[in-house]
Amino acid sequence: MSLLEQDLWDKYEKLKDGSSKEDIIIKYMPLVKHIVKRICLSEISKEDVDDLISQGMIGLIDAVNKYDISKGVKFETYASIRIKGEIIDYLRKKDWIPRSLKKRYKSIEKTIERLEQEYKREPKIEEIMDATKLSKNDVLKTLSYMNAGYISSLDEVIENNLKISSITESEITNPENEVLMYDLKQNIAKAIDMLQEKERLIISLYYYEDLNYKEISKIMGLTESRISQIHSKAIKKLKEKLNDLI
Repeated sequence: MSLLEQDLWDKYEKLKDGSSKEDIIIKYMPLVKHIVKRICLSEISKEDVDDLISQGMIGLIDAVNKYDISKGVKFETYASIRIKGEIIDYLRKKDWIPRSLKKRYKSIEKTIERLEQEYKREPKIEEIMDATKLSKNDVLKTLSYMNAGYISSLDEVIENNLKISSITESEITNPENEVLMYDLKQNIAKAIDMLQEKERLIISLYYYEDLNYKEISKIMGLTESRISQIHSKAIKKLKEKLNDLI
């Protein structure tokens, strides 16, 4: 935690007033936008993005209210859970019935695979729209929302157990916890090794290099929608493999 952040939290802990709380919220607002940017495709409408940012802000405020600095967990990692959770809850409560959304996603997924075999190349979004009889907005929304759901599932396995564990830095030095953390890292590495090459690369760029879909699409020469589709499939497979290993 930087000196500026420490000063903000010290002030809030001492005063517990609206002004100091607002300073902290403003400080961490970019975290909300960063999370939403990573979940969504850039072609999603601004209105949808703004809705997700608003929901993420609710999660941020909740995190500020409930954060206990004495636990030794970084606020960014604690807040990320709350922000993502609020966004995922919102997406699930929206006009998307989970079963119908999954059905639509499977239809899009199968269509992309079929078109790939037929054209021997990456299908264009217009070709996917024509084959599925769905609008561009529906295709992109479905891919983004399903991806958000799979990210949430992966978080439960990886982030809650490793990257944003409630174990403090001092507790990690405990020999028993060191063994548990080592074993978990080994299992994650094994699960990632079982993925296909493209899937491994996307997981690496997204989670470890902290790149978003647009940046990854430029590196791999694929459309954002295709990156999202491969990412979603990789996360689903990774979650299943980790559950078998852990």
